[in-house]
Amino acid sequence: MRCPRWQQLLILFVLSVIFAAPVSAETVPVSDDMTQSEDMKELDEGAMDIQIQREASPEERSAVEKEIKNAAEAVKPESTAGILFSGKYNLKDAVLKALKDNPSIEAARRGATSAEESRKSARGAFGPALNTSYSATHTDPKQFGSHTNYQWNVEVTQQIFTGFRLLATYNSAALTALSQDLALSQAELNLILLVQQNFINLLTARENVESAKDSVERLASQLKVAQAFYDVGLKPRIDVLRAEAQLSEAENTLISAQNTVVIQEARLNTLLNLPVNAHINYVGELAYFPFDQPLEVSLDTAAHYRPDILIARKSTEISQENVTIAASEFYPQVTGNIKWTKNGDSIEANGYDSSSGPDRSVTQFGAQATWSLFSWGTTYFATTSAQQTVLSNKATEANTWQEAAFEVKSRYLNIINAAKRIKVAEKTLAAAEEAYRMAVARYQAQVGTNTDVLDAQADLSSAEASLITARGDYMISVASLYNATGSKVPGLTTSNAINETGKGLEADIASDIKKDEAAERSGDTSALDQSLDTEKDRQLENKLEQESN
Repeated sequence: MRCPRWQQLLILFVLSVIFAAPVSAETVPVSDDMTQSEDMKELDEGAMDIQIQREASPEERSAVEKEIKNAAEAVKPESTAGILFSGKYNLKDAVLKALKDNPSIEAARRGATSAEESRKSARGAFGPALNTSYSATHTDPKQFGSHTNYQWNVEVTQQIFTGFRLLATYNSAALTALSQDLALSQAELNLILLVQQNFINLLTARENVESAKDSVERLASQLKVAQAFYDVGLKPRIDVLRAEAQLSEAENTLISAQNTVVIQEARLNTLLNLPVNAHINYVGELAYFPFDQPLEVSLDTAAHYRPDILIARKSTEISQENVTIAASEFYPQVTGNIKWTKNGDSIEANGYDSSSGPDRSVTQFGAQATWSLFSWGTTYFATTSAQQTVLSNKATEANTWQEAAFEVKSRYLNIINAAKRIKVAEKTLAAAEEAYRMAVARYQAQVGTNTDVLDAQADLSSAEASLITARGDYMISVASLYNATGSKVPGLTTSNAINETGKGLEADIASDIKKDEAAERSGDTSALDQSLDTEKDRQLENKLEQESN
């Protein structure tokens, strides 16, 4: 029998009241000195319409405590007990170790040695050639009356004139040897840059780990505060959940940063020809150091010392020698020789028993000239082909210089950009730190929101990451410019600021301020505004643009 409609509605209403009672029965505790209206005013404005405030259950408290414990474990320094470090390298030492032991450099050295041996081989063609031969000829006694003739020959041959082919061949081999030496220098430059980039990336990764640890500690502290407020019913549960979510995300970031450190250490081990699992203590930190070399000096240095430009120049010279080699067939080939022959009817070739035989020994002097007068254009077209190769190599040489000049200019501008970014990031970090401090204080005083704290924390982490990235980019930009100019600077700077003291940008800014103040007092304005983006640099840039046009 079915219940009437009104009974069904009544049952649904009673059930809804029963299930809704636990939530609606929860009230906000009010102290004697705080009225209900004041308490509601201090609640998070975003949670005014959803009042879900009650004492945390044991499961919730356990979950929060577990999250905080995991955060504490994540930021705890890794123990080095039991780890045997097999070396200690700063940036300069790491570069020198790589140059000494990296297999790619050894391969380039062998290539240079091979080219040098080829040059010596070409040099040997200028000297005379000494040849000897020995023969025994048996004849039919029925026809010639003798049975065996023994002969020993010694011959010295000297090429007198080859149409300048020997000289051009030697010059080409000598230029090739020089080109291989330059290729070795290029390989060293590339390895230096590769080690410096990975070393700086390692320092950057370490800084990111420290920043991530600070972020985890800040978020763990905020989670504790949010949980405490929730326990006494002053803040909604959503504050705790958002803090937990942000903390978990920060822990993930920390794990990724720590993994990057391990990867960079393994990469440096391979570049230094060390076991990939070796525990090496790479020491150093990101540091700002002034780079005062003008752009025009960098361009001039690249023109004189950059290996690829010099290699292109040598390639043009080698192709010019190849033209001479191809044209050598237009000239006669003259060869002189001296030949000594000894005959006999015994194995010693000491003459014949009968007086009718030939003389026991004969010495001959002679010269031979050969000239190819016609070969259906073979020599002519080979020569014109070599001449076209010369023109091609000259064009390649010009293009190599243009590309090198652009590379120097772009990397120089990257230094300026990174230096400016460092100064901006310093200011941003200072503002973010103050904003975070104020947000935490306001939240603890219950006049701010949890969202304010989390946003301020995110801004602070972003500011720290921007400063770390800017400092790393600055150091890599300096290393890249040295590479573009063909300069080998293993430690990036003649001072030991990178490898030992690691002085930051603040000291440099303070020094610049003192110099500017001293210049103002003395009336000398030439020392003011000595940033990388000076008027002199702008004039030089305009001059270069006019020359290129």
